[in-house]
Amino acid sequence: MSSTPVLSPLQPVAPPLATLLDQLGQMYVLLDVQGNVIEANDAFLAMVGYAREQVLGQRSFDMFTPPNDRANRQRQFAAMIATETLAPSYDRPVLVEGGHICLIHWRTGFTREGGAISGVWMIGQEPSLSSMATPTLTGNSTHLQDFLDNAQDLVQHLSADNNFLFVNKAWKEKLGYTDAELATRTLADVVHPYYKAKLLYQLRNLYDGEPVNKVETVFMTNVGKPVHLIGSMSVVREEGQPVSSRAILHDITDRIKAERLQKVYYSIANLAISAKDLPSLYGAIHRELSKIIETSNLFIALCDDARTQLQFAYHVDQHPQHRPQGAMPFSRGVSEYIIAGGQPRYLTQGDYQQLIRNGTITAYGLVPEVMLASPLSIGDRIIGVLAVQDYNRADAYTPGDLDVLHFISNQVALAIERKRNEEQIGKQTARLNAIFESGSHVMWTVDTRANLMNFNRNYAALFLRRNGTYPVRGINLWETDLAYMPEVERDTFVHYYEAAAKGQAQRFEMSLLDSRGSEVWTDIYLNPIYLGDGSFEEISAIAHDITEQKRAQLALEAQEEKFRSIFESFQDIYYRTDEDGLLTIVSPSVREVLGYEPEEVLGTPVTNYYVLPDDHPKANAEIERNGGLRNFETQMWHKDGYPVSVLVNARMSSSGDYGTEGIARDVTEIQQMQDDLRQAKDAAETALEAKTQFLANMSHELRTPMNGIIGMIDLLDQTVETDEQLDYVDTLRKSSDALLTILNDILDLSKIQAGKLQVHETALELQAVMERIRALFIYRAEQKNIRFTYHITPHTPRYVVTDEVRLLQILSNLVANAIKFTNEGTVAIIVSSVSTDGDLHTLRFAVQDSGIGISSDNASLLFTNFTQLDTTPSKAYGGTGLGLSISRQLAELLGGEIGVLSDEGEGSVFWFTISACEARAEDLPAVPSVREAVFQPFAAVPRVLLVDDNAINQKVGQRLLSKLGCEVDVAGGGPEAIALATAPHAGYNIIFMDIQMPEMDGVAATAAIREVLGADCPPVVAMTAYSMQEDAGRFMSQGLDDYVGKPVKSRHLYEVLHRWLRPRQGRASSEQSAGTTLVPATVLEAGKKSVAVSPAQEVAAGQAAAGAEAATDTAAGEVTLDESVLKQLVDLGGAEFALELYQEFEQEVGDLLREAAPVIAAADFPALLPMLHQLKGTASTLGGLALAAQARHLEHEFKAGQTNDGAIGFQLLEHYFAHFVGEYPSAVERVANPSAV
Repeated sequence: MSSTPVLSPLQPVAPPLATLLDQLGQMYVLLDVQGNVIEANDAFLAMVGYAREQVLGQRSFDMFTPPNDRANRQRQFAAMIATETLAPSYDRPVLVEGGHICLIHWRTGFTREGGAISGVWMIGQEPSLSSMATPTLTGNSTHLQDFLDNAQDLVQHLSADNNFLFVNKAWKEKLGYTDAELATRTLADVVHPYYKAKLLYQLRNLYDGEPVNKVETVFMTNVGKPVHLIGSMSVVREEGQPVSSRAILHDITDRIKAERLQKVYYSIANLAISAKDLPSLYGAIHRELSKIIETSNLFIALCDDARTQLQFAYHVDQHPQHRPQGAMPFSRGVSEYIIAGGQPRYLTQGDYQQLIRNGTITAYGLVPEVMLASPLSIGDRIIGVLAVQDYNRADAYTPGDLDVLHFISNQVALAIERKRNEEQIGKQTARLNAIFESGSHVMWTVDTRANLMNFNRNYAALFLRRNGTYPVRGINLWETDLAYMPEVERDTFVHYYEAAAKGQAQRFEMSLLDSRGSEVWTDIYLNPIYLGDGSFEEISAIAHDITEQKRAQLALEAQEEKFRSIFESFQDIYYRTDEDGLLTIVSPSVREVLGYEPEEVLGTPVTNYYVLPDDHPKANAEIERNGGLRNFETQMWHKDGYPVSVLVNARMSSSGDYGTEGIARDVTEIQQMQDDLRQAKDAAETALEAKTQFLANMSHELRTPMNGIIGMIDLLDQTVETDEQLDYVDTLRKSSDALLTILNDILDLSKIQAGKLQVHETALELQAVMERIRALFIYRAEQKNIRFTYHITPHTPRYVVTDEVRLLQILSNLVANAIKFTNEGTVAIIVSSVSTDGDLHTLRFAVQDSGIGISSDNASLLFTNFTQLDTTPSKAYGGTGLGLSISRQLAELLGGEIGVLSDEGEGSVFWFTISACEARAEDLPAVPSVREAVFQPFAAVPRVLLVDDNAINQKVGQRLLSKLGCEVDVAGGGPEAIALATAPHAGYNIIFMDIQMPEMDGVAATAAIREVLGADCPPVVAMTAYSMQEDAGRFMSQGLDDYVGKPVKSRHLYEVLHRWLRPRQGRASSEQSAGTTLVPATVLEAGKKSVAVSPAQEVAAGQAAAGAEAATDTAAGEVTLDESVLKQLVDLGGAEFALELYQEFEQEVGDLLREAAPVIAAADFPALLPMLHQLKGTASTLGGLALAAQARHLEHEFKAGQTNDGAIGFQLLEHYFAHFVGEYPSAVERVANPSAV
């Protein structure tokens, strides 16, 4: 146990003792075992600066211990209580109000109660020179404080754990720390990290009693700048134990900087020699400067002597900005400002912004907080600027740093200039060496005594060939090389050498024989090499082999003679004029072309010969503008007075004057040929247009009857009751589909010829394709008692990928021809795979018949457009002559070819190949039957206006739309359609508009309806027999919304209705349903994008493809009424419906014929065209084949202007009509009641 005095337990010191301690300047504090303050006298309170009530009850560790020592002090106090041992006296720093620290010397002891420790008393006083915070010092302490604060060196006093107890004024000013900051820092926080370990090691040695004579270290200021210090340290011991240390340190930063500056200065000087190139030099300069100054943001900009160009040769920046790689024109940047001023500048951000406001400079990029910039000067010449800058701290640099930068900049300028000169010299040397060693020139130098001084490899090679050894420097050429020359050549060389040695440049040519005895011509130059003072010691020699030039010169002379011969035999006219336009040269061919002798035209103005005087100024203007004239057509006067067409090519004269030269070619015959070709081209284009119009008309006329046929098939499909009937309807549908598909492509021949026919490949089953072909043609074959079969070889893949429609079209053409030209026997299709490459097969389709056969001479004509082998008036077989041509092109489109094997009278084998990949069954597209595609009813009954001038088409269309659940109104023409559509409360949801109608066509009617209804106009869909590819687009561009081609099917109408008439969401009442606005789904979906999308664009592939129906042209012959059409009408609406249609048709045609009588009498046959068009379409729809055929024939004749037999043709039309009227009542009865027949 310690012998420290013990006071009564936790009792405050008696007042006389407390008063005595106050009078003695002693501080007294009583703590309990937790370290809480129980009592403190006035001296202690005065020292810490707190009132008594602020202190009592507070934890002494939290209130009076420096923050970085609290945990350690608390552990020491707890250990002291636990072990009941304590140091009798010690020095401890005390934290007082304001954050100051006072060092107090304490004496301590325990207080006890019942023998147990109840607290600790502490009596303390201030040791000399220990306080940093005591506001008043007296006596010697005051003088010592003043002495230390006025000292220039840095004085510090540290506790044993390296906390700051005292620092003088110079210490704080130099490093920038406040007392409050020092209260929370230790020595380790202030010393530079690089020097920390060394300094703490020296302190430990000092505490251990080892002498430390000198301390050299680096402290960091509060802004992070290093301060280099040197000095001494001592230790303060009490009772033999180190309690603190003192140090006096001297600032040697300037000396260190000076040493580093000098070292950097010399290093930069050496860099000019050691750096391999300028970029390496710039980087090395940057590294050297970073040793003495902050260089995080540094740039070097170089200018030319005229100060017109600036180049940022090197720049490193924390906020990089784009700078051009090369030189850029001088501007108003800060670099140009420094160069123009010629003085170093220390620029703060305020200075920078003031220069910007004054318009002195323009800011580029981020403005720095501070910048140091110095011109790079070599004497009075400025080559650029060196600058450093800082974006974050305005105190990053001092004005003294500017002096350092300026001092270094001169050496930097010298280093850059030297390195630039070295690189320039290196480039120049390399360039000269390249010139010296490259090319074919022989180069050498000699001194004035003809001693060889230098030479290139060409000279060495020549010397070796001439003398058998390599040359060496210093040999005398007169005694070596020249000694072996023939005497005449040697004397010539010596003469010119001696002249050059007198300072006279020489050039001469010399002929020598080479080692093979061939003559070699050399062009030689001898020139003195003058030094800077005008003297010379060496002569340069350059020799060039001009043998080829000499040979060329001789060849040129021969060519000139040859040219003269050609010139005189020239068929075109060659001419040349002077600047006044007078002919100076003209070839003798002017005699043959224009009839003049050359002497007659020389010296005369060229304008005398132009038929059109304005052509000559035009030609001259073209030559002046473009430097030449090409293919200028004009006419020249022949001497006999008639014009000659010529083609002129001319240019500025090559002789150097301001005249022209050129060639004029007689193109009279060529021009005549071009005129003939142009006429032929116009005729061909006219024929093509006629063909296109013919195809369009044919399509329109064929589709009008097809509309009734296919429409009836759709309606018939909805009335079948037995599987047998369903099979018949499906077969009929497939046949009509194939028929119309083929018809579409035949009529669209222009699409094939333009290369616009697209292949749509899908997986298919070959047997299914064969079955379709068989179903299409079996009836026709059986009618002729022909056995029609097909066979697929075993090694042929079952499933392939190709265009089924195009394949069917080729097969249909070939099979149709085979049946057509076979009167008895067989027609067979054989399908085989003739080659394979992986999954790719080459399939061969062969159509073999036992028909009439073809001769070998005619076989080559089969596959061309509109070609028929029998063109006689009595030919037995009809046709367009298009089928095989289309088949050839389709076969090529499918990756194959087509051909025929036949002998006349022995039958034929038409074959074609296609390329197709093998497929699997699961690849086949799902194709539900038509009956499976159930038409979903509309939520609201669509109100439809059907516009068509044909009564039959009206009834078919009305019945089809009614079957789809529509309420249909019919208009017979454009004016009636306008009246119905614009009537109040019309409320049509969609309008189906025929295009070709009398009085007003569908386009004009649509425009009129839109003009009245505006935005409330319902969708208008073109429903027409026009079927060419461009028809749909043309109707869309003319204001219609969609397109459906005739013949029309139920599913086509449903698709159009479904596109445009989709009810709005939600359940509506019956009243609301009647007025529900129906909008197209595509418009609803596109509404989010605010883009108007026409549903016609969704089927832009064309209605011809969407309708993919085909037909084969069948002659009407003398068949008055097609009972198959009649049966469809009866099935559609019953016998009464069919009879009503025919009666209305009878009445309509009778009226038309009566109206036509006076027109026929007046022979005004073109006026009958509208009537014939209407009659043709309606008769076709009703199955009046002979009547429709005659109407079509008359329409075609009248359009072509062939009206001579018009009256007779019309009588035949009336004859067919009479037969039709007499036959249809019994036909209707017969079809309606087949059991009664």
